[in-house]
Amino acid sequence: MVSEKIFADNVKETENGPSGSGIANGEEAAIAAPLATIAAPGLFSLSARTIIVTGAARGLGLTIAHALVESGSDVVCLDILPAPVEPQWSQVVQSANQRGLKLTYSHLNVTDASQVTSAFESAFASARPSHPVRGLLHCAGIQLLKDALEVEPEKFRQVIDVNLTGSFLVSQAFAREWLSKNPSANGSAGGNGASIVLIGSMSGHIANFGLENAVYNASKAGVNQLVRNLAYEWSRRGLRINSISPGYIRTAMTAALFDERPYLPELWTKASLLGRLSTPDEFRGPAIYLLSDASSFMTGADMLVDGGHTAH
Repeated sequence: MVSEKIFADNVKETENGPSGSGIANGEEAAIAAPLATIAAPGLFSLSARTIIVTGAARGLGLTIAHALVESGSDVVCLDILPAPVEPQWSQVVQSANQRGLKLTYSHLNVTDASQVTSAFESAFASARPSHPVRGLLHCAGIQLLKDALEVEPEKFRQVIDVNLTGSFLVSQAFAREWLSKNPSANGSAGGNGASIVLIGSMSGHIANFGLENAVYNASKAGVNQLVRNLAYEWSRRGLRINSISPGYIRTAMTAALFDERPYLPELWTKASLLGRLSTPDEFRGPAIYLLSDASSFMTGADMLVDGGHTAH
């Protein structure tokens, strides 16, 4: 009963609103208005905007690019590969055509600053007026499995260059273009702000059992810290930035790894609180959430989507 009385005292309303809030009665509804007028499903809509996706030729990037089209967005796909993989790409094209959406694919090396600048200038310039660029999903990255004692300096630099420098370059290019076109934007909810989502990894938080992964893990830890600091610089100007840190995903790459190291599936499955590995489609929801207005009060954060692997 004492706790109930304390609670009641704490929420006692005065002429200035709830005790200690400094908000007059009726003002809270006005403050919440920008998003309160949108029905819950609409918060996750990506219609009337363009999203840029790097690493979109295959795997996680292509899977999420398809989901963005399904959510109503024009999509600019970028990757170092000369062409995206089939038949998945044709399925995305068909989905875009059915919805009257614009879908493009271009080559991009994320470690080449001049290429990155040119690609993002083109993406912003070619966006339909009805679908301004309002999001970036950065999926491009590489892996290196090698004992740290055997890693050559050039291999170390390559992984850092792609995974960390690449993350910085695409974020910087996006921010330069978007901020120049939206000079009066701020951190208000319900506006026309933009969102950057970088793909990190749970490996940026842990040491992986069964893998010699020091260089890759260091690169992904750097991505997490990059997100925090860019959020500090850009969020009040209307540009949010967050990361998604996946756990182990069943892909063609992991299938090949399992052939080489047959003990890994059991080891990783036991380490997951869900007792399984993920599939690429399970990251569509988190990406849509972070790119949409549903995450309007989220910036500088890392979303662990790892089946509970890092929870123990």
